[in-house]
Amino acid sequence: MGALAVIETVDRDGQARHAVIVRRWPLRVGRALDNHLVLSDSYVAAHHFHVEAADGGLQLTVDETDNGVQIGRRRLRSGEQHRWAPDEAPLEMIVGRTRLRLRCAVEVLPAELPLAGLATRSRRWVPSLVAACVLLAALLFITFLDTDPDALGRASAGLLLAALATTALWCGLWAMLSKTFTRQARFGWHLRVFLFAGIAGLAVDHVPSLLAFALSWSWLSSFDFIALYAVAALALYYHLLGVDLTRPRFLRIGAAAGAAFAMALTLWSNVQRNERFGEELYMSHLYAPVFRLAPAVSLDRYLEGVAALQSRLDEKAKLVAGGDATEGRDGDSD
Repeated sequence: MGALAVIETVDRDGQARHAVIVRRWPLRVGRALDNHLVLSDSYVAAHHFHVEAADGGLQLTVDETDNGVQIGRRRLRSGEQHRWAPDEAPLEMIVGRTRLRLRCAVEVLPAELPLAGLATRSRRWVPSLVAACVLLAALLFITFLDTDPDALGRASAGLLLAALATTALWCGLWAMLSKTFTRQARFGWHLRVFLFAGIAGLAVDHVPSLLAFALSWSWLSSFDFIALYAVAALALYYHLLGVDLTRPRFLRIGAAAGAAFAMALTLWSNVQRNERFGEELYMSHLYAPVFRLAPAVSLDRYLEGVAALQSRLDEKAKLVAGGDATEGRDGDSD
């Protein structure tokens, strides 16, 4: 007879460790040797449950057992039954401490997923090599701009050592986590995520301030932390995707929620410290005049803008002076 179904013991990652082909019903499962599937689990009864055909479908009946059979959130006790159609999704259950999955031959299989690992080794490492070169060049250029010529050599050497140590430690920890949950290290995946996230992080850290200077849009540099949190959330999502491929939607929601919480917390902190949502009260990065794209402001217009701030500054000065005077009187009375 052809195969009617297959019952599998699965691990925590959903991978089948052992499978038994079902060629006729009923199917019996338990610790006794006369079962079709014999489980070496001390929490499983000798004859734990059996599955048989019933009214065009399948019926699971729990036999004499104290621990029962858990299907989803429902736990079936001795004598209870569960029915389902053979063309439905595979039936997953927990028996004792063993996870089982029953798949029928008439099950409609989902489409095959693409496997990125089919790419050749050279193609997999070329993007990582290019990204590493771009990231290292950007870091060296920033070090060149921020360091005196006499200390450039030491600063560059320190940067290289720090970059290598950080990359190895970060990607190694994620690879260990992937190995723990999926039995595959996926170090190359985590390395690519780290490198591309580093490039994106440098871009959103420096490009907004350059555009703010070029276009006179100071708010770009004041709110660049939003883009940084978005990059961090994407990097976290792709790192977690290398650890758990089965719940991408849950991971996306978690990463987005984390980024939204960090943004809201930063905005609240800025308001508490500066009475404004942005981080910078003024632009702290000035670039060469050649990068200016906004039209020049005349001196008269500039002075008008400064004069408009005079009243606001006077009010703040009075508030500060009044607060200091009040504190002084309280100290004298004490």
